[in-house]
Amino acid sequence: MGDKALLSVGLVVTALVTPPVPGGMLAAVVAVAVLLGPARVPGRVLAEAMAGPCLFIVLGAISVAVVVTVPGAAGAGTPTSALWWSWGPLSMTGQSLVRGAELAVHGVAGTLAVMVLATTTPMVDLVAVGRRLRIPDACLDIAALMYRLVFVLLDTTATVRAAQQARLGDARSRRVVGSRWSRSWVGSRVEAAGEVTGTVLVRSWVRASRLADGLAGRGYEVTLVTLPATQVRSWRFELATVAGVAAIWVTVWGVHAVGTGLM
Repeated sequence: MGDKALLSVGLVVTALVTPPVPGGMLAAVVAVAVLLGPARVPGRVLAEAMAGPCLFIVLGAISVAVVVTVPGAAGAGTPTSALWWSWGPLSMTGQSLVRGAELAVHGVAGTLAVMVLATTTPMVDLVAVGRRLRIPDACLDIAALMYRLVFVLLDTTATVRAAQQARLGDARSRRVVGSRWSRSWVGSRVEAAGEVTGTVLVRSWVRASRLADGLAGRGYEVTLVTLPATQVRSWRFELATVAGVAAIWVTVWGVHAVGTGLM
């Protein structure tokens, strides 16, 4: 656990502190190489895990790259030659585009570094480390229960969706209910999504209530007992981690020195 935490934290710090090129990109490459190589995380699993965070990162980068100009405000007059794109009060300059791209590189690299620890470490080990760090037991118990309930929610959603497709053949009937919208493809999809959401929320609430009743029946009063596996510390892995992170920093320093010398 400590070995993977050392690698993950080292890559996170490298991705956030060093310049996006080459520091952030090198941290991202190393994280992907570790995940797909020694960690043996399937590429599809990694892509699915990164889909949500990448969406938020892209939205944040767009909000930085696009500048909103308020007429009459101080500094609102941006030279036309500096604009790359403009539409009404929205505009994009070369400087704002670079800032957005840098934010995206930092975010993706940092997220990949966190995935090194998240995709290779069981929740019970994280809870054990939290207890050693003296994190309150109530916070750890809530985190563990939320972790379990997330998978309950996913399992319930998959089951309900599979049952809906088997019953309806993934196609809604064209019933005439007085509205053209209800007979359209979009309307049928919205109706199906609403039915799935309602069923999933009700079943998830029932499963969560059963989990709470089970904990109460076991006499749960203080904290949840976990049994983390005892792992042997790998000095080779730690030395390789330090050497890899140091190599990234040396590369960043060398690129910076060369760039400063050329200027």
